[in-house]
Amino acid sequence: MVGTRPATPQAMFTEIAPRYDLVNSILTLGGDKRLRREAVRLLRLEAGSRVLDVAAGTAEIASALAAEYRFPMSYCAVDLNEQMLEVAERKLARLGQEWPRSEWGLVHGSAEALSFESSAFDAVVMCFALDDMDDPSAALAETVRVLRDGGRFLLIELALPDSELLRTVLKYRLLLIRRIAGFLGLAPVAHMTREVEMDRGAEYTIARCEKAGLTLDSRARYHGGMVRAYVFRK
Repeated sequence: MVGTRPATPQAMFTEIAPRYDLVNSILTLGGDKRLRREAVRLLRLEAGSRVLDVAAGTAEIASALAAEYRFPMSYCAVDLNEQMLEVAERKLARLGQEWPRSEWGLVHGSAEALSFESSAFDAVVMCFALDDMDDPSAALAETVRVLRDGGRFLLIELALPDSELLRTVLKYRLLLIRRIAGFLGLAPVAHMTREVEMDRGAEYTIARCEKAGLTLDSRARYHGGMVRAYVFRK
């Protein structure tokens, strides 16, 4: 099942943007909000932290941050897809009403060429996105550039369980998800389930981040091993 993960075309993101949150719920059988909240907890943020969400999609990470950290912070979502940002903008507007002491912003842009000053952020988050980049190495280099010394990078990735038994169970689970998605007319879900099957392992992910100049701080697995979260420090 391990191989080269197929990058998700921007046209697919455009098509699925209004239902992207629903797709993530289908893929995780409703566990996506909880795992995001548990993952952002690993950042151990402090009041006033500046957080950049790279390839933010619909900015679900912002909701997780607001739920987990009940103090003022500065959050900025950056994404290349305008339709995703339209959904994110509505979400951030609601968060702005609920948490007016925090800053909730968004920027249209590429992860490979971020429009921010160096060392501008205390934390950077990238969720289910690294291998969708045209140049993942450039995206990691930009992440390191905008992160302050000592800052943390949270990388959340789809994955395969370590256990062969659990891998077999997951294989049939993904098949079921694809059939449900087909019934609901969510064709892009088939592509996203194949991304799980193409997982190249934790050591591969760690090595590519260390090559960019990051040091592994902690890691965790969620949802039966289907999601890995890593925290790296600059």
